[in-house]
Amino acid sequence: MVGQRGESAGIVALVFQAGALFCAFPLDEVVETMRPLRTRPLAGTPPYVRGLAILRGAPSPVVDVTRLLTGEIGDIERYVAVRAGQGTIACATGPVLGVQEIDVVPPEGPVAILSGVVSKSLVAAVGRIGTDPLLLLHGIRAVPDEVWEAASAALAAAPEAAHATETAAGRVAETAGAAG
Repeated sequence: MVGQRGESAGIVALVFQAGALFCAFPLDEVVETMRPLRTRPLAGTPPYVRGLAILRGAPSPVVDVTRLLTGEIGDIERYVAVRAGQGTIACATGPVLGVQEIDVVPPEGPVAILSGVVSKSLVAAVGRIGTDPLLLLHGIRAVPDEVWEAASAALAAAPEAAHATETAAGRVAETAGAAG
């Protein structure tokens, strides 16, 4: 993906803003972009996990990328669905700037001081847009196992809820038919 030590490499990526930062995901990790969806909070998760949203019929964790990278709360304009860890997650971002080929280098030297969540496991490479730095993110694995477990539990409960809704709708239809 990225060249050898210090070598630059062109990567086709979806570029977006996360607060004041420019970021990108390799295009092969991106599933789709969408307007922000209804997100339900999930207790006991890190502050950067906004909760769960339903993506293509399945509960998926929503990660606030600005909060993950900076600790600050940013404006959310788009959700970017990406393949990550145990499934697809929605990354809450600022504006999406589009697909671009970006030149990046491995995060070494001064950028290597990134620690904690913002580490080499999250930042694949660094580049720039004009005079601003850009972080190429990859394989978002910042979603704790407990959040994936909660998403799985919500998915397991979904068929039961759907059956209850269908049964109630059937009763309403039968009642309406009998009254008519």
